[in-house]
Amino acid sequence: MEQAKGIIIPVWADYILIPEIFYGDKLTGIYFETHDDQFGRITFDNLDAIKICRGENLPFEDDDKVGQDVVWVYKIENSEWLKERFKYENENYGISYEFGGDVSEMLTDFSHYVFKFHDQFVEAIARGFWFEKDAASMFKRAFKDGHPFLPLLQMNTKSFQVNGIKCKAVFNPLDMEALVQHTKYCPQKLIEFVIEFEGEYSSICQTLIIMQRQNQLTSVLSPFMGRPEFAKSGIATFEEVKPFVDKYIREVAERRRQTRK
Repeated sequence: MEQAKGIIIPVWADYILIPEIFYGDKLTGIYFETHDDQFGRITFDNLDAIKICRGENLPFEDDDKVGQDVVWVYKIENSEWLKERFKYENENYGISYEFGGDVSEMLTDFSHYVFKFHDQFVEAIARGFWFEKDAASMFKRAFKDGHPFLPLLQMNTKSFQVNGIKCKAVFNPLDMEALVQHTKYCPQKLIEFVIEFEGEYSSICQTLIIMQRQNQLTSVLSPFMGRPEFAKSGIATFEEVKPFVDKYIREVAERRRQTRK
């Protein structure tokens, strides 16, 4: 049976005002005023689908309890919509899903979310979401510094070379405890591996992320395209993933060598 499980986030939408929904690029999201007269934004990691429905009451049973903190964001357990979306993606894009990715990730990594407003609720299927708050409207503004969807700032890095190609490992400066807590909302980057091209470190080839996979903390080395070759329960280290990064860079070196022939 489908059930709405409340998610507490530190941004509360105004209960009376309705949101603005923007769809079209990486800034696709829910834009709204907050309960304390500021402005909020919800954006999505790997959004698959979004819909807006009229209605004051959620069409799902929920676990709200009298006296608990304010809840306006929910995750739907046993979602029929998520199953329908997986069936569609699998039947139409099975072997070509996400440029060679694994379509089964929809069942292990994606969730069905509901955001409740006055006489309206917004539903989304995505790998996660993130929230922001500001004194001014955030409509279509660039992500704020520290947003988990942005590339990591190259502050804490480790350099190495593989087959003549220079690479930097860029480490997330945030405290590990905070990063683990943030996986309740969306995957968090631990390390980005950036290779040098034409004198600049601008090409992110692989990213080590931590995420909640079926309610278990999991590390995944995510390539730019294709299926991950490394995943493990818990928090992976630089030393554990480096052999897989080295293998990828050797393949890049070979492709560059071939193009020079």
